[in-house]
Amino acid sequence: MSLREDGLRLTAVYWGYRAVERAATEVPERAGRKVFEWLGRLGYETLPGVRTTVAANQAQVLGLDPRSPLIRTATREAFRLYSRYWYDTFRIRALSPAEIDRRTRFEGAEHFDEALASGKGCIAVIPHMGNWDVAGRWVTAHGYPLAAVAEVLKPPRLAQLFVRHREELGMRVIPLEAGANVGQQLARLLADNWIIALVADRDLSGRGVEVEMFGATRRVPAGPAMLSLTTGAPIVVCTAYTRPEGWVVRIGSPLVFERAGKLRADVTALSGLMAAEFERAIAAYPPDWHMFQPGWPT
Repeated sequence: MSLREDGLRLTAVYWGYRAVERAATEVPERAGRKVFEWLGRLGYETLPGVRTTVAANQAQVLGLDPRSPLIRTATREAFRLYSRYWYDTFRIRALSPAEIDRRTRFEGAEHFDEALASGKGCIAVIPHMGNWDVAGRWVTAHGYPLAAVAEVLKPPRLAQLFVRHREELGMRVIPLEAGANVGQQLARLLADNWIIALVADRDLSGRGVEVEMFGATRRVPAGPAMLSLTTGAPIVVCTAYTRPEGWVVRIGSPLVFERAGKLRADVTALSGLMAAEFERAIAAYPPDWHMFQPGWPT
């Protein structure tokens, strides 16, 4: 691919990604962390539109005016933690499984075992929190078969880098693209007792399910609940938090509810349970929620 094929903006995105990936993997860790902290501060200072969006999301979660001093502090911290997310995401490929274990407190792995005991697989739903790539690396290093769905990014060579990155973490990657029969691929993996990881706190299709979170209505994707109801695979909610020297990952028990017998109503009810778990997880430390797009329609 060339500048002529990708265009100036997409070419810049691709080479920017390559540059930060190289900085994270090749620069000594102490210096690399300082570089990414500086990038987080730079983003906060120079991206007023994004800063306003993040502040609005933090204000909704905390129930405060977006102009309040606490929201400014939370927004600044959100930029820092998001920059830290990108550093860690690239850096973990260079860490041994033993080092991942040392830096990660993983709670609730027995809930994976409980969910997989039925032989129908398990759907692990994740909000954009902490570092879900670290969670995936831990899961695959401990012998669980894990697949994830990935957005198809532009330019195509950038999408290839994302797929390569996740595969190097031990995950199988299913591209979310037209004509790929993604649902059928996931159903087959679940039938083989795989864990399917789905980041599910943001609806990209516009056809998601309305749920209430933090006192206002927003949409989450219907896919996780639909997949669970049609395959029998249980849903567990996974959350990750950033800590100074590593991460905490928590796996919840399988979601249980009484089915009404109508698919639409059941999808809505199960999605609501998922959203309620996301709400509790985000409330525990709002700046660690990497929601840099409008979280609510208003």
